Amino acid sequence: MTVSVYSREAIEQIIADGSFPENTAVISFCDPELKHIDKDYSRVDYSSARADVFYCEVDDLDLDYLPEKGYTYDSFFPEVPDLAEYINKAFRDGKNIICQCEYGQSRSAGCAAAILEHFYRRGIDIFADYKYYPNQVVYHKLFDALEKYKHYHDNRYYYAADAETIRTHIAKLQLPETLLDGYSHENGDSAVDLKCELEKALSERSMLYHTAEEIINALLNKKQPVYASFTVTKPVCVLDRYYFWDAYAVCTYFKYGCEVIPVEIWFNKYRSSSGNMVCKRTVYTSNHTFGVKPIRSLSFFGKLSWDSKRKMIDAVPVIITNIQS
Repeated sequence: MTVSVYSREAIEQIIADGSFPENTAVISFCDPELKHIDKDYSRVDYSSARADVFYCEVDDLDLDYLPEKGYTYDSFFPEVPDLAEYINKAFRDGKNIICQCEYGQSRSAGCAAAILEHFYRRGIDIFADYKYYPNQVVYHKLFDALEKYKHYHDNRYYYAADAETIRTHIAKLQLPETLLDGYSHENGDSAVDLKCELEKALSERSMLYHTAEEIINALLNKKQPVYASFTVTKPVCVLDRYYFWDAYAVCTYFKYGCEVIPVEIWFNKYRSSSGNMVCKRTVYTSNHTFGVKPIRSLSFFGKLSWDSKRKMIDAVPVIITNIQS
């Protein structure tokens, strides 16, 4: 997928020449404030090009100027979740994307940078080009929306603790209980949202660890459990001693110097946002288990503690998303 940036003048010339590219989706930024100043102002007309267009009525404002226009960060650019869905559909359909605004420098550049960063980690291509001045608010809001959309889309299977269990963690961490507003462990989207909010809150307090070295150093130095967020690929099933076809945990390994340290991730319940479990066996009435189907990857957030007797790490999940089998 190619992502291009155009000004109003440049794109209108392409439309007039009849040379508008095929198989292209358009994100067109309009100036709502200009509509009040100039009665003749209108958005770019793509009808003759028969283009697939998503119009965004968004003023070109920096973060510091949002309050002057009556906006907060949350209320500015409210169509961004729908735009994220539109972009993902264009990507799935194999379309290229044109980002267009009045001068082709700020809003459209911020939009293009967010798309390139999300799909290819190449947003720097736009920021490093001196002819662009990417709008930072547009960039961050769209990038966050695209990342969240991906989390929702990939989160077919997930684990989420119930609200009371998470409330206990929140109290121990001295985080605001309002983080639980709207949360339901039966709803995969709300589990994704809460996981992101918890990770953000702990990161801001420097209380969240990500790499194996960070986690092990924190466990050994603090001598108490820590919270961590990391991705596991190709974990090994830990099988039930009585029902050997059931996995009650999965194991991965952290490299620490010359040592290889096992990390066991224990499960209480295994939920699916689609209603289909990898394994629906319910030997223990309230618990679902993995079964023997291989797990390719998962995104973990939870509490880790050091087991000195077995020289391993016990990982108790709070929320696990994007379980891929």
